[in-house]
Amino acid sequence: MSADPEHREEGRGLAGEGERRRHRMRLMTIAGLVLLLVGLVLWQPVAVADVIDWGQSLAPHPAAIPVLILLQALLLALALPGTLMLWVVAPFYDPLTAAAILTAGSTLGALAAYYTSRWLGGLWQPGPTGQRVLDLLSRQGDVWTQLALRVLPGFPHSVINYGAGTLGLPLGPFMMATVIGLAFKWPIYTYAVHTLLTSGTEGTEIELMSLLPLLALAVLLVGGRALRARLG
Repeated sequence: MSADPEHREEGRGLAGEGERRRHRMRLMTIAGLVLLLVGLVLWQPVAVADVIDWGQSLAPHPAAIPVLILLQALLLALALPGTLMLWVVAPFYDPLTAAAILTAGSTLGALAAYYTSRWLGGLWQPGPTGQRVLDLLSRQGDVWTQLALRVLPGFPHSVINYGAGTLGLPLGPFMMATVIGLAFKWPIYTYAVHTLLTSGTEGTEIELMSLLPLLALAVLLVGGRALRARLG
């Protein structure tokens, strides 16, 4: 027996309110992190260069890279923001190595999330933004659409991973879009972080060629925002 229109409308209203609460919580968390970072920069209980030196001393440990890959995979398998690992990895490795670590962790996490969502069945319920992505994938779940969602910022990997598994999209195209998209996107992010850190710690001027990753990141951000607006 289907729910009447009034109950369906009420359910959508509750889902929208929950999404707004989560959005406010995310904004408050980001604002808190920004304030914390500003406070640390002004107070500097530990110099930034010392923190980077400490991280670089741990980076060569044989277990460091496997642990980082597995940690990112676990975050994504549980639908948590694995992108946070960028700030754990990028400052302590050269850009290409950092990109390789993040690509491996994201790919393994995507595979784990895909099968986790298949196991959960219909228990995973995305918010309104995730639902729009899910609707898009249900209509047009080809490699190119998945690749665009992977590359453009603003679309959580957890939504793409769980959406593909929930819809039962073919594993081959899903993994192809995942590997290609992440291998394209992560180097842009790691080179951008490397450029900012090098300029901030060494006090050197940013050269024109070093700005290319930042410009590429800006283009991706604009593209992601445009696609989100188009999805409504």
